[in-house]
Amino acid sequence: MIGSVIADKYKIIRKIASGGMAEVYEAIQPIVRRRVAIKILYPEYSRDERAKELFFREARLVAQELEHPNIVKVYDFGIVDNNLYLVMYYVNGETLERIIRREGKLDIKDACYIILEVLKALDYAHQKNIIHRDIKPGNIMITPEKRVYLLDFGIAALMTEDKEKGKVPGTPEYMAPEQFKGKIDKRSDLYSLGVVLYESLTGNLPFVGNDIWELQRKIFSETPKPPSYYNPNVSKVLDDIVLKALNKIPSERFQSAYEFAQAILSANIIENYYIEFRKTDIKNEVVRGGIVQEEETETGKKTQFVPISDDSETEFEFIEEKQKINFIPIFIISLTLILVGILIWFFLLRH
Repeated sequence: MIGSVIADKYKIIRKIASGGMAEVYEAIQPIVRRRVAIKILYPEYSRDERAKELFFREARLVAQELEHPNIVKVYDFGIVDNNLYLVMYYVNGETLERIIRREGKLDIKDACYIILEVLKALDYAHQKNIIHRDIKPGNIMITPEKRVYLLDFGIAALMTEDKEKGKVPGTPEYMAPEQFKGKIDKRSDLYSLGVVLYESLTGNLPFVGNDIWELQRKIFSETPKPPSYYNPNVSKVLDDIVLKALNKIPSERFQSAYEFAQAILSANIIENYYIEFRKTDIKNEVVRGGIVQEEETETGKKTQFVPISDDSETEFEFIEEKQKINFIPIFIISLTLILVGILIWFFLLRH
């Protein structure tokens, strides 16, 4: 494979990794002098017509819809020598999985920063009704400059098809209870990210088992120990955030990536963090000491104040622009009043 050319466009340089679904290679696209990563799926996926159709649909969706600084860009996809392949932006970094394996647990600020960056990616994707399905440390990459990328949107959709072949869709240790039943929505992604946060803070998974059945039983029935059990530096507030993300009932978890991120920011762990979320139904305005939220409900407008500690310098930017003031009418009215005043003054002088 090394030195071969894929689709007459991509020259394979070296093998980066291999997993349960595919092998990943670093390659060069000579015509544009671009380094890329190519994920080549194992042959069984191309032999399955349904899986192949799903792959092309999901790959096209991801390539067309997901343009975000925290999501690895998909450039190209296709099939060659009976192997499906996906061409992506090459990230010069390492996976969070490798970092945790090396360091055991992360600094609390670093862990929260990484999760916030992934939440920005999920907020963007969820707004487009795209669910990842396989959030785990192996699908999160960090560069030396601390840029965070979420990988494998679209590829994880193939795992749903595997369920009919007796395989569990997703990575079991990171799966929400409902995901074992094939019921997945954006809150399932948030549960999985809660597991990632737990592991980043403690170096441990919330649930482990000798086999898939024991693991599934624990995920369904047991309450995880709070992160502070393994890492006493974790605050009670952060404990509560993680345990809420890991709630077994979807409606009791964070209902959006935005809500999850707000909870982390309210814990005042990270200062001067710049965050940008795309909101379609909630208007937000930053004020001293907190954020005023205006939400349209069935009974009218609901306004609430989300406090931020006075000593926090966290800045927020929301894509909704504040209504701009048009100064032209104000200028005309002011000029008219001045002219009227001058006319009245002349009238009084003459009389």
